[in-house]
Amino acid sequence: MSSADAISRRSGISGLTANIPWLLVPGLLFIFFVFGWPLLYLLRMSFNDHPGATVYVEAWTLRNYVFVLTDPGMLTEIAKTVYLSVVTAVVTVTAAFFFAQFVWLREGSARLIFLAIALGPMLISEVSVIIGWRMFFPSNGLLSYAMTSTGLSGQKINLLSTELAAVVGLSYISVSYCFFSILSVLNGIDRGLLTASADLGASPVRTFFTVLLPLAKGGIAAAFTQAFVFTMGIYATTNALGPDSLWTVPYEIQLQMLTRRNWPMAAALSIVLIVIIAAAALVTQWLRHRKGSRHV
Repeated sequence: MSSADAISRRSGISGLTANIPWLLVPGLLFIFFVFGWPLLYLLRMSFNDHPGATVYVEAWTLRNYVFVLTDPGMLTEIAKTVYLSVVTAVVTVTAAFFFAQFVWLREGSARLIFLAIALGPMLISEVSVIIGWRMFFPSNGLLSYAMTSTGLSGQKINLLSTELAAVVGLSYISVSYCFFSILSVLNGIDRGLLTASADLGASPVRTFFTVLLPLAKGGIAAAFTQAFVFTMGIYATTNALGPDSLWTVPYEIQLQMLTRRNWPMAAALSIVLIVIIAAAALVTQWLRHRKGSRHV
């Protein structure tokens, strides 16, 4: 390559590099108008007042936040939402991790079949998931029929409108996303490390806790927050499968917005929910940078 060609090539690369910030402008504008502007409007709405006659009147008041953060009923709903999200995240990540580990150790067509199975829940809408589990959990549903037919239960059982049903439904929605997050980390791990650990005399249990689990912590943290965020924002599944006493923040938001027509209160609840989710995301980012984030 001649010196003139080299100079021309460097000049072209420099010109492209100089234009990169301008190439980002359309994407940044799209993000701002689609996500940033509605979020700013939501934040502004949370400081408005609700006199009762109209959905809101413009004001600058902290009354909504004070009520959300001090009212016992609201605090109970926040605590229930966080509790349900944590339990669901633990169940989902546990199931996703062991299934991801199983698929990670497979080869060839078997691996492709299991990957296709893992994609299944992602292709089903939330409404279909709710209908399916509502046909599975009641006393005349598939689970009760299977238990009585096999003799495992002497009478019909009804698990619909229980916290167990809500957790199962919520886990089903987010398990595929958690599975692929964890599998992406496992794919970056050398399987020879497991073999080396066994050759050095470590038991499978010790190899799991001292070799595999530490290397997969980044993916587990990402999957946990993913399931946590999904559960924090869903109310239809919880409302349809869980008990009537299981009031969550998303359900309260739609109640304030659509039924009570209290938009400022709904906005304040939404901001509180966003702050909790953002805190969880920040913790996940810290864990990912601290523990093998390059694989996620």
